[in-house]
Amino acid sequence: MRLNSVVRITNGNMGRDVAFGRAPKKGYEEQDFNRTLKVSFDYLGTENVSLIMHGVSFPEIQGQYNSKVGTPNGAGELVEFTQLHGFNSHQLGPNGKLKYGDDDTSPYSSSVFEKNTLFINFNQLLSGDYASILDEKDLAKYLEKPKATSKNFTTANYKEAKKDTDALLDIAYKNFSSKLKAGNKDAIRLNDEFTAFQKQNSQWLDYYAVLSIITKQHNTDYYPNWPQEDQNLIYDVKQGDTVAKQRFERIIADNKEEIEKYKFAQFLVDKQTKADNIARGGYVYISDLEVGTSSLDELVFKDVFLPNYKIGCKYGGIKNSPQLWGISIPDPNKLFNKDGSLGPSGQFIKAKLQNALSGAQSIRIDHAMGLVNPYLYKPESVKYAVAFENGQRIKYPIREALHAGYLSELGIDKNNNYQKVLSKIVIPTMEEMGINPQDVIWEDLGNDETGIFDKIFRDELHLPGISCMIWEKGTDARQKRDNWAYVGCHDNKPGRQLVHDKETRKQEPWKSEYLVDALRCDPYKSAERSALERKITLSPKELWKAKLADLFYSTKNIQISFMDFFGINKSFNTPGTVGAENWSLRLNSNYKDTYYRALENNDWAINMPEILEMAVQAKFDEEVSKNHKPYWETREQVDPILRKLNYWKNVLKVKESK
Repeated sequence: MRLNSVVRITNGNMGRDVAFGRAPKKGYEEQDFNRTLKVSFDYLGTENVSLIMHGVSFPEIQGQYNSKVGTPNGAGELVEFTQLHGFNSHQLGPNGKLKYGDDDTSPYSSSVFEKNTLFINFNQLLSGDYASILDEKDLAKYLEKPKATSKNFTTANYKEAKKDTDALLDIAYKNFSSKLKAGNKDAIRLNDEFTAFQKQNSQWLDYYAVLSIITKQHNTDYYPNWPQEDQNLIYDVKQGDTVAKQRFERIIADNKEEIEKYKFAQFLVDKQTKADNIARGGYVYISDLEVGTSSLDELVFKDVFLPNYKIGCKYGGIKNSPQLWGISIPDPNKLFNKDGSLGPSGQFIKAKLQNALSGAQSIRIDHAMGLVNPYLYKPESVKYAVAFENGQRIKYPIREALHAGYLSELGIDKNNNYQKVLSKIVIPTMEEMGINPQDVIWEDLGNDETGIFDKIFRDELHLPGISCMIWEKGTDARQKRDNWAYVGCHDNKPGRQLVHDKETRKQEPWKSEYLVDALRCDPYKSAERSALERKITLSPKELWKAKLADLFYSTKNIQISFMDFFGINKSFNTPGTVGAENWSLRLNSNYKDTYYRALENNDWAINMPEILEMAVQAKFDEEVSKNHKPYWETREQVDPILRKLNYWKNVLKVKESK
């Protein structure tokens, strides 16, 4: 996965200047703009630029009826826009079904196998490819067409989206059934696809369908509150228990239509996801392999999980206390059979990865350390301390009371099986699916004090990690250019807030002295160095631009959050908290207008040519002053790029021509 290479630009083939308003126009202008960015990327050695944007945050689609949450399916207009501005991929969040209810909408506690049906694009069900199982009146009753807004964001409404989705799926399934009985050819073809989907996913589909019925009966998927016979039903069925089998079959018989509708909904979102994968062409969707699972996953695959322990993180909680995630991990003693083949836990990890990659071309591995030497604790040992901060009562786990440690310290994994998960399961599965592990985003943040993670992940497998440039300087990131780097992800504040944060600005990577040396290293350019220092000292906005330039100069794999690119002054998620604000930020439908208006006003949205101009100039200065490349030869290559970047930077800042 990498940006398409382009011809080297010279004075002779840079193209003519174009006099027009702020947004590049279709045709030559867009081609020239995009070519300028790509040539700049080539000079900098940039291979990938990815927009971090979870599915829920995708905007409403103009001219269509839209749900109250976003969907990555059918988002061709946004893909075209981001490609124009230099991106070659989107990093999505986990795509699994969310928890039952509306309290916790985190995708990182979603299902491994069940897909999120909120991502169904109902407009597509009007077409013959879906046997026209909905019509426009159905959509108009429950969905809305987008309205323009002066804000550059809106907010997803999960509660209303779930209601609308359930209602439309009811209608769609009834229409599908009626058309099938009537012998409709499109419905017959769709049913053939549906039948094939059920066969391909038979190892999990019936189990989750039955659990969806039980979940509704108890009005919660938090299974510890269920009766034991419900908690153990799937496990007992798998063990061949006759009474459990009879009850399982009775639930299916008594709820036949609901069961079929559940399966049909899973089929629809699967079909759309795979079709959209083809329609995007070379633009990459990067999925997200969450470290966790849903509560229903634990019931369906009860025999694969390690009993009595949950995974967390030793540090990073309130007052740097342990983070207790409440997530089960596969049993290390069931990863491999005696003959070396995959055991139940190993098969689960493989299937989890395969499912996460369905409809995507690459993947982010959440908490990679959890696949090597996870930090585990016993839930019954948790005790809390209480403190008051800013007038609020907070509680946090007492480290000394925890029965906890890294897996390698607990005596559970006597054969060190977990230390083989990457080399024996994860990497071979990626390669089977045509994915180079070196292209994968491995979230390696965290600290394994035993040294085992570093030994396996870095020394033996030589895998790239993450460079978070909130805390890391670009000069350090350049020593790890294969890493993916960002200044902020879905868990961080947007850049326009970071630059106003006193604690952040105390960090070395944000200091003007460092940034001036990084971006204007030529000591003979004292006037330019002084001017840059004044700008980034006096203006938080200019400081932010300098941070982004340091990012683009320093690494070949870059990630930018959608909040930062579009200049949104809100966070997507605040770690360690649960609330309506989390996971709900969404791009507005008229994002092009608000984006270009922000550039016109020199607001916080990212002007890509402006940032690249700073980065290209920084590399040129270093090549000449430190690496002693011939000045005029290098200048001849760089000057045309800088002129074009400067031109487009200014074009994007002028008012629209009428």
